[in-house]
Amino acid sequence: MVRDNEFKSKREYQRECEEYLRKKLERCSEFELQLASELEEKYGLWVTVQTAMKILGKSRSTIYKYKDDNSFIYRQNERKILIYTKTLIFVL
Repeated sequence: MVRDNEFKSKREYQRECEEYLRKKLERCSEFELQLASELEEKYGLWVTVQTAMKILGKSRSTIYKYKDDNSFIYRQNERKILIYTKTLIFVL
């Protein structure tokens, strides 16, 4: 029973972070919005960890640290992680 509550609270926290990041994305400067649009245009709406590593020039462990810190919006389906491309500007 405790595990269900822990999982729910983790999911709720992730949703709160996503909502915050979406609002932050709306308030970005013109330059940041342009950069985010160019990233999305070039790489698509969602990118894999491997692609994020190439875009950011960071290691896999750093990308996972950003994920664990909810530094960008992501979706994880068991082992596969997809990152919302526009939110990569927050970790550049």
